[in-house]
Amino acid sequence: MKDSLLINRHIAEYLSSLEPDLPDFLEKLYQKARENRVPVIRREAQSLLRFLCLDRKPGRVLEIGTAIGFSSCFTAEFLPKGSVLYTVENYEPRFTEAQENIAAYREDFLTRNGYASPEIRSVFSDAEEYLKELCGKCESFDLIFLDAAKAQYPAYLGHIKKLMAPGAILLTDNLLQEGTLAESKFTVERRDRTIHLRIREFADMLFRSGEFDSVMLPLGDGMCITRLKDSDSYPVNPGEGCQS
Repeated sequence: MKDSLLINRHIAEYLSSLEPDLPDFLEKLYQKARENRVPVIRREAQSLLRFLCLDRKPGRVLEIGTAIGFSSCFTAEFLPKGSVLYTVENYEPRFTEAQENIAAYREDFLTRNGYASPEIRSVFSDAEEYLKELCGKCESFDLIFLDAAKAQYPAYLGHIKKLMAPGAILLTDNLLQEGTLAESKFTVERRDRTIHLRIREFADMLFRSGEFDSVMLPLGDGMCITRLKDSDSYPVNPGEGCQS
């Protein structure tokens, strides 16, 4: 698994050299995921997520797609005290492994820092059903990290929009699909065309619907930062994330 798919390897290595080292626990978890070919957030993408967490200091974070819990733990490392991260996964073996890794991370964080890590609430559920549940409870989040089943992204977006607090950011990983997003569907393997078309549809929704301000960055396999247009004008009240 390559850390970068979109920029020159030497540039990627240099950029990675500028980043601070991860705590040993997170580095070992990252390397384990790579060795087992589990999809986890790449080095370059990690740097952007770290910066957003440190800069925006989100109190409530939603992660869609837990895998083995690396990105949950990585994100929690840079969240302010008292924050809460919700994460959802629907593949039971990975969900079970994620719970074990998150529990081990909590112990490691406490040992290193002398206080408890931000809370990580892992949920075993279909992502769209969980998003509907959160919308039904009028939950809202300051940062939403989307890294799940790509073919479902267009279906997720309507729910995600309702869950974005005023000024919230949606961060979407792996959106350029190794550069194939820019290609015609006829250049893509037939078995991958449905995902290709759905990701194209999702990108059009982010950039051409008129509802969002978005920027695509060639980090890792493509990361997109999105905010709702005029979202700062929404009333700032906890739990009022279900905007129509």
